[in-house]
Amino acid sequence: MKRIFIAAYAILAISATAFAQPMMVGRGRASAVRPLALSGEYAEAEITALESELGARPIGELTVSEFTGYRARIEAAVRKDAYVRSTARMSMLFPGAGQLRNGDTAEGIGFIAMHAATMAGTLAGAYFLLPSDLRFENLDYLSSSKQDIHDALMSHSLQDYLPAMGVMVAGMIVDMGVRHWSSIAATSGAKAAIESGKARLNPYFGPGYLGMGMHY
Repeated sequence: MKRIFIAAYAILAISATAFAQPMMVGRGRASAVRPLALSGEYAEAEITALESELGARPIGELTVSEFTGYRARIEAAVRKDAYVRSTARMSMLFPGAGQLRNGDTAEGIGFIAMHAATMAGTLAGAYFLLPSDLRFENLDYLSSSKQDIHDALMSHSLQDYLPAMGVMVAGMIVDMGVRHWSSIAATSGAKAAIESGKARLNPYFGPGYLGMGMHY
């Protein structure tokens, strides 16, 4: 397996560096070759298949057509893994975003609503658990001087703020749960989108800026 992994890595590395050109990004320049990633589910499955097909055959004995075919298969697997990872990351950063990317609009809106409700509930709960003299109806934060606001805040002990702080911490924990749930669901949705052909997989390696979208 280690030999096949090295062979797969070499196939991608040779393909990427052989055609790599600097890619323009705005007014600057960026490398067109992104780090190789062969640790995902699809890449590992392709490497296993490659091991079965090549057996003990050295990579140096591959013909150009065979090399090109293996390169295309491994690159496709890398793109699939990159799509799954980036989709899961999107939903972790903003619940529902990965679902929308996968085309699961209803599920995406559901996670966005849960995230918004959690944040709104947390802020509302924390606000109403603040000392009453610090609420908007009793303290005008727009027209009061900085010193008046500072004095009002400092007139209370830490114990007075504990209920509001507790709600904030609890809300953050619940929101992390929503983010994690959304990320897991987005991962499953990304795999389903790949299998159904709905996922838009951008090229991962290739000739510089010549139409290759290096998005991951």
